[in-house]
Amino acid sequence: MGTASQFHKYVKSTLNLERLRDGNWNVLDGILQIEPWKFFNVWMGRMLTPSDRSNLDGPYFLSTYAFPFVSQYPGAWSGRDDGITVWGKLVKDHFRYMAGVYRGHNWVQGGSNYGEHPLFAARLEYNFLDPEPSPAYYTASTYYGKADILAIGLAGQYETDGVGTAQDKGDYKAWNIDGLFEKKIGKNAKHGVYTLEGAYYQYYTGGVQDIASGYRQRAAEYGNVGGISDGTAFLASTAYLIPYTLGWGRLQPLVRYQEFRFKKDLYGSGHPKTTQFDAGANYVLDGHNLRFTLDYVRYHEAHTKASNAFLLGMQLQY
Repeated sequence: MGTASQFHKYVKSTLNLERLRDGNWNVLDGILQIEPWKFFNVWMGRMLTPSDRSNLDGPYFLSTYAFPFVSQYPGAWSGRDDGITVWGKLVKDHFRYMAGVYRGHNWVQGGSNYGEHPLFAARLEYNFLDPEPSPAYYTASTYYGKADILAIGLAGQYETDGVGTAQDKGDYKAWNIDGLFEKKIGKNAKHGVYTLEGAYYQYYTGGVQDIASGYRQRAAEYGNVGGISDGTAFLASTAYLIPYTLGWGRLQPLVRYQEFRFKKDLYGSGHPKTTQFDAGANYVLDGHNLRFTLDYVRYHEAHTKASNAFLLGMQLQY
């Protein structure tokens, strides 16, 4: 549930609420937006922090149905945090930047950051072909042929005492580089749309293990507490939007591979790793507003046996 208001030519606001599984409501986005120029804007409140493409896609603008587990930037809820972001678009919208200061990670009593050191975050992105049609500094992992995209992004975050316990704490540092290539094949995508996406991540915890996700919170995914791992990760995915209509929509077969390799000897001997392979297809009726997904998933968590599953999902936005 969301609302948007405009108080002045340059002053707007956004409020999006999300109902949790326990029946309670949580603020997803609560932003006061000061937007005097395209090249310089200031947002204050709860919003997506500068991070990787997957996080800036949010859960509803990915090419795949399930959010990638290698994207582990911390957030109070769904990648959001409370703070201030400055952002802008330059070079005819081909270049986008964003930077900000936020409340940060592990502020809970018993956590490493009970003194509340802020989180600093920034991202730079350049589009070599068409500018991305997504608003503000948000992104998507497929535009279904609306534009030809070749975008490279670089993001980083830092927080003093951002991970660990009050007794054993470490500084949190992370950075990643990501890219998206999407090309219409033939005039007006006569021969379909090809998509290729990749990302590489480095996460640092200063050699300490973080507290458990959601420590002293009502749910593991709530409150920007715990769960950060030290290691290296990457993902690669590819998709092809078939140009022919099947019934009311079009098929988009896709595959994706993810891997998180943990820091040596910090989570067990050697370099344990967690991997996931996805293969399936989207049935696209109205872009990201209405689509169905059938996905085969092979997930192999470190120190456990691999598991297999089939996922059937529907996405509806209105």
